[in-house]
Amino acid sequence: MLSTCACSDRSLSVGMLRKRPYLFLLVSGIIVCLFCYLKDSQSASNTTCPLEGEVVETRSNNRLEGVTVRIKGLEKHVRTDSNGRFKFNTVPEGHQTLECMKVGYQRFEQVIDVNASSPYLQIELETLAFQLQTVTVFGSKRSLSQFEATTDLALDEAELQRRLGMTLANTLANETGVSQRMMGRAISRPVIRGLGGDRLLILENGERTGDKSASSADHAVSIDPTTAEGVEITRGPASLIYGSSTLGGVINVKSNHIPQILPRQLDMHLTFQGESVNSGLTGTTGFTFPVGDFAGNVEWNRRLASDIQTPIGVLKNTGLSNVNFSGGASLIKPWGFIGASGSSYRSDYGVPGSPEGHISGVNIELDKQRYEGQMEYRFNTAVLEKVKLQTAYTRYQHQEYESNGRLGVEFGLLTYNVSVMAHLFENAIAGISWEYRDHATDGFYWTPHTREFALAGFYLNQLNFDKLTLQGAIRYDLRRSEPFRPGAVVRAGTVQRRDFNGFSGATSGIYHWTDKLSTGVTLMKTFRAPGIEELFSDGPHLAVYSYEIGNAELGPENGYGTELFVKYADDRFRFNFALFRNQIQNYLVPTNSGEKEWGSGAAGWLWIYQYMGNDVVMDGAEIQIGGEVLPQVHLQLNMSYVNGTIQANGRPLERVPPLNGKFVISYTPAPWHLYVASRFSGSQTRLGEFEEPTDGYLVYDIGTYFNFSRWQLENMVVFEIENLFDITYREHLSRIKSAMPEPGRNVKLLYKLNF
Repeated sequence: MLSTCACSDRSLSVGMLRKRPYLFLLVSGIIVCLFCYLKDSQSASNTTCPLEGEVVETRSNNRLEGVTVRIKGLEKHVRTDSNGRFKFNTVPEGHQTLECMKVGYQRFEQVIDVNASSPYLQIELETLAFQLQTVTVFGSKRSLSQFEATTDLALDEAELQRRLGMTLANTLANETGVSQRMMGRAISRPVIRGLGGDRLLILENGERTGDKSASSADHAVSIDPTTAEGVEITRGPASLIYGSSTLGGVINVKSNHIPQILPRQLDMHLTFQGESVNSGLTGTTGFTFPVGDFAGNVEWNRRLASDIQTPIGVLKNTGLSNVNFSGGASLIKPWGFIGASGSSYRSDYGVPGSPEGHISGVNIELDKQRYEGQMEYRFNTAVLEKVKLQTAYTRYQHQEYESNGRLGVEFGLLTYNVSVMAHLFENAIAGISWEYRDHATDGFYWTPHTREFALAGFYLNQLNFDKLTLQGAIRYDLRRSEPFRPGAVVRAGTVQRRDFNGFSGATSGIYHWTDKLSTGVTLMKTFRAPGIEELFSDGPHLAVYSYEIGNAELGPENGYGTELFVKYADDRFRFNFALFRNQIQNYLVPTNSGEKEWGSGAAGWLWIYQYMGNDVVMDGAEIQIGGEVLPQVHLQLNMSYVNGTIQANGRPLERVPPLNGKFVISYTPAPWHLYVASRFSGSQTRLGEFEEPTDGYLVYDIGTYFNFSRWQLENMVVFEIENLFDITYREHLSRIKSAMPEPGRNVKLLYKLNF
């Protein structure tokens, strides 16, 4: 544990930090309780009221005619008109079950709260050819549904389960433009368009995860994808409501820890997943239940895996053991909802060894507790639609042990988040966010105990014309890094308070030539202040085979992004194409100095990496082509490419993924979906000064998935064989590629039961 000695340079221990959440929780509780009973009298007094909305096809966004819309339990049904619209003139107030059906589309069913202020419903139906599950009601599932998408991505629960991997990065790895920064199968973080770390925000229900995954390659993302309800990747102006450094985008992992819809009865699910490459087993169970106007949710997850098998041998010290538990409840009323949740995430995993760090590897114990509060109040006026308040407190502790059991490095992090968003005029969002982080270290790592304060205000707006949609967003951030004991002089420089501030902004224009074809352009300016590690780190970090030194004089990053995109979709063919350029001034990256320092590792000496800033440019392109070539036979091709260059000397930027992609042939006789896929990558020979080249590869996967109902139980089965021919290949972004290749043949099975 961290030292609690008052005279220590590390003046505050993780143990002491644990005492602080109670004041935060008390204040948050007072705030939300003030709203708890506001205007409860707004429950409508009329016995009936109208209900209207529209139904569209998910992928193309085309309005669907002839959809049967029914209120279950009532002799009421209508059909959508040529514009996809429907209307019930009189529906009894209260919770009603809305059902939508159309031949060739998945059946949709959703419990809604009918009252005099019920919003205009927007419902999506999925075609049977592409996905297993239907629908999403925008108001309850998609946080930014009223805004036109640029090059965003959204995976609903069924699609997420079908693609499920051991980590979030592995789950998203086959999406266009997404790569993985890895140190083994258990330790990976997404990289989008060559941008990772803190330039790609990963959120839980719209708030920061509160872990250390953005700061180092050996730090795991503290989210298990089996517990997620959906994942959204947001780009363009809408991303700025979450943060100021979003050139790569924002990944928001959604859960149902705080229910927002009152279920009619107990809703329970069981998920089992196994894979052969590491004898991995995962079990997840959860249920949501109603008690009057309250809804509760409980979720439990357990994951075990041993060392990874590669085509040339075992990658030792890559096992893991995860336990994840959460519970939450909310009060759901016609005016909105208010709720709270708590969760615990525990992960013990190994980092494979290297002669550059520790031959036998390093073992990491990660522990995170998180408490959240949410409240949404609907005003339903022409000016103010609703206000949403979110609070989160996260306590994170991370210990790295050498093979002899000695503590090498320890990190402690407390994070407090509060945000308020007001939805205005049906197409605008204004809000503020506040964050406090308390960062402490111990062991053979001498980063000073430091706290960070951050405050931001933002505004997002959309204007809709006949065929043109315009979006704009602006954000202003203030951030302070303040050591508890300033004045010391370390190798990173003088330890002192640093203040940063800056504007971010973005605008998009999307022109709809027809209902099927649209083109658009996005311009962005982003701001990113250096983090605590980049400013003040000092010490050996065996898990990443380096001696890390910060730079106390670093300035902020300023990014400038341009993107052009084309989208076409009809009933049988889809095409998406994007060109982008990201120019970043003072791009901060740990740079190999060419010198070594004694670091207590098995080899003794470690390369010294110090944070430096360079002006860089990253150009790239993405393409998606898919369609039905024969009845029930579909082809899909995804490809992406990024070229990174340091402008001062014209040298390649390090850790940039090469040309890569995926080609899929699928056959979809309902309810089956069978496919053969080939994942491919070109060689990477544009290298940073201390990088090694990586050969290209071509790897094949096969699989099937289907769902069926038995005894009113919904079942999903997913079977897949990855790397079918046990090919030896290496990923360029892997930090351990020189030691071992990627995993060999992997047989995966997933079964999910809903009841």
